Amino acid sequence: MTVVRKDLLGKASPLCPGVFNYTTNSEAGNLWNTPATFNIEVVGMVMDWLVKEGGVHECERRSIAKSNALYDVIDKSNGFYATPVTNTSLRSRMNVPFNIAGGDEALTNKFLIESWDKGMVGLRTLTPFGVGDYLRASLYNGVTVDEAKRLAAFMHRFQIENS
Repeated sequence: MTVVRKDLLGKASPLCPGVFNYTTNSEAGNLWNTPATFNIEVVGMVMDWLVKEGGVHECERRSIAKSNALYDVIDKSNGFYATPVTNTSLRSRMNVPFNIAGGDEALTNKFLIESWDKGMVGLRTLTPFGVGDYLRASLYNGVTVDEAKRLAAFMHRFQIENS
C-alpha cells in the first residue's frame, strides 16, 4: 500500500516511469499497475512445492529418469515406436513425441483406448492443424517417475502384443 498526499499528485517528473507515477494510478482507480495476484500466488505455491520436492536439481534428476524410461522403450522397439527427434542431445525431457508403427491409425487408436482404460490420458495432441501421426507424453513435474515407468511398461507390453 502506498499513501500519497493529494497535493503531490500531478507533479511527477516527465521522466518518471508510469509504475511510479501515483497520479496515473490515482486517475485509474489504482488499477493501472495492479499485479496479477492470482498468478503471483500460484507461482509462490509452485516454488514452495519445488523446495519441498527437493529443489531444481531433484526435479531435473526425475525429468531425466522419466524421459529416459520412455526413450529407452522407443529406441529398443526395432521401429515399432519412433520419435521425430533422432538426435539424442536435442530430445525433450518434458514432452516425448512418438508414433506407433509409422503412424498406423488403427494401432494408434487401439493404443489410445487401452492407455485411456489404464488411466493414461492426454497422449493425443490436437493442434490447429488437426492431429498428426505423433502422440506426445508430457512429463511435467507433477508426473512421477513411477507414472512414467508405468507408461513405459504399458508401451513395452503393447509392442509385444501388437508386433
